[in-house]
Amino acid sequence: MLDDGRGAGTARRVSVEQRDVINAPRDVFGSFETGSAQETRDLGERLGGLLRARDVVLLFGELGAGKTVFAKGIASGVGIAVEQVTSPSFTLMNVHEGRVRMTHLDLYRIETFAQAEQAGLLDVFNTDAIVVVEWPEKIVDVCRARARVEVRIYVVGPNERRILISEI
Repeated sequence: MLDDGRGAGTARRVSVEQRDVINAPRDVFGSFETGSAQETRDLGERLGGLLRARDVVLLFGELGAGKTVFAKGIASGVGIAVEQVTSPSFTLMNVHEGRVRMTHLDLYRIETFAQAEQAGLLDVFNTDAIVVVEWPEKIVDVCRARARVEVRIYVVGPNERRILISEI
């Protein structure tokens, strides 16, 4: 659901039909509710279509909230086949080629800033890639220095998510 200015906590569901009409860049920022993984991915795709080289997207949310699903949507918006995008939980980082290179980090297993630095994960912030970071809390200062977008995903039901997208 996109906050339509009717007041705090009031939002409307963005249906598939409405998504085709809403194409002003500012319309991707706000509060949304999705009712399925596909809707979450579609929202990520809208954002991905607006991203440029060197943009950083920070994905916050509890385990299982849909951060990787949203990242798949971003990848699709960048021209990367969704099937190529998997969670880099064990590899820590995956690089994908699209209209712009996208580097996808999952810092769930990283416990300290020093670990991220030793693993060479901080180097991606000095490239021309779009960088999508799951669990950015681990290196938040480095991430925020270059971040353009912050996405917070909240679980509100088995398939429902509230997603807050803000430009930093």
